[in-house]
Amino acid sequence: MSNLISVLMPVYNVKSSELKNSIESILSQTYDDFEFIIINDGSTNDVEDIILSYKDERIKYYKNDSNLKLIATLNKGLDVCNGKYIARIDADDYSVKERLETQYKFMENNPEIGLSGTWFKIFSEENGFEVKTNINDIPLCIRYIPGCLLHSSAMMRTSVLRENNIYYNKGCIHAEDFKMWSDLSRVSKVAVIPEILTYYRASADGICANNKKWQNKMLQIIAIENIIQDYSSDKETMYSILVKYAKGTNIKKDEYKILCSLLENFIKDLSPQLSDEYKYKIIEYSKSILRHCNMESKIIWMKN
Repeated sequence: MSNLISVLMPVYNVKSSELKNSIESILSQTYDDFEFIIINDGSTNDVEDIILSYKDERIKYYKNDSNLKLIATLNKGLDVCNGKYIARIDADDYSVKERLETQYKFMENNPEIGLSGTWFKIFSEENGFEVKTNINDIPLCIRYIPGCLLHSSAMMRTSVLRENNIYYNKGCIHAEDFKMWSDLSRVSKVAVIPEILTYYRASADGICANNKKWQNKMLQIIAIENIIQDYSSDKETMYSILVKYAKGTNIKKDEYKILCSLLENFIKDLSPQLSDEYKYKIIEYSKSILRHCNMESKIIWMKN
């Protein structure tokens, strides 16, 4: 009989102390009916020795022959997970001991939910990040502003992934989680449990920190794509402009005006059901995209 939860952890050259902390946070969970899928993505340090030092039958260890990078490793992991639910954790993050039990019970009691996250804290910081859980906020926030659901707090309903052939998008490097949540929000309901069940390590030399400029643009592109899907009556034209923006190629001034018009109308027509706080956050993020588009477009026009 399959375990009810598959915990998926990709690992690449993480520090020994952080990896041990993360693994032990899963092995010490109050809910123990899980398989622990750990995939070593071609690490060159002592990662393998650390993983193999744990003699726990719930651990299923896989090793890539070379460094496939995060998205390919995550998708490999999705394919080998057997649980009713797939819980994510990064190799340097930490789950409190009640996390899996709390999320499992929540998902079982809410069969319409395909994805749940939790509130979280950043290591060494006193205050937690308490994402609002208003039922009207979450699905739209998941699509229009990044950071609404921490990757290491996610639990996904496997049947929703399988039935809709949803994987991490290989074109969304450093923003694969935002794209995944966007896709899931279109086929199922999404929720955030209002308890701090996850700790996140924001490393100054981590992948996100070292790729901030590209990541920010990728997040913007995903948000614009979602706005096009939800609000545009001429998706073909809008997608052609978005592709140009993504590639950094010449956006004509009239095309830029079309893009601005879409974002401005989106801001004006935001769902009145949204709470004021999250309407403000979505509007501010959309305005930041407008400013960035304006800046990049002017640079392109000057070059041409």
